[in-house]
Amino acid sequence: MSLLVFATITAKPGLGEELKAAFLDLIPQVRAEAACQLYELYVSMENPDQLIMHELWDNEAGLAAHAAMPHMDAFKQQFGSLMAGPAILTSVQQ
Repeated sequence: MSLLVFATITAKPGLGEELKAAFLDLIPQVRAEAACQLYELYVSMENPDQLIMHELWDNEAGLAAHAAMPHMDAFKQQFGSLMAGPAILTSVQQ
């Protein structure tokens, strides 16, 4: 059963554009993951420091594998300081 995820990521004030650019570089790596069906980035019109990632995974195991990928660790190490806090995940099964 597929797993749909909305990840709300808030950048520190004024750093939304920089964080968006970092995510745009990350997206092709994530889309290449075996369990990834969809990985799209959106920016809030009301708050440019709020990003929303729309994700679709084959299953929960695929999402768990995604979180453990080396490129995700590297992203957190390099760009985690741009975030105001951890991403807020909303997951639903399809």
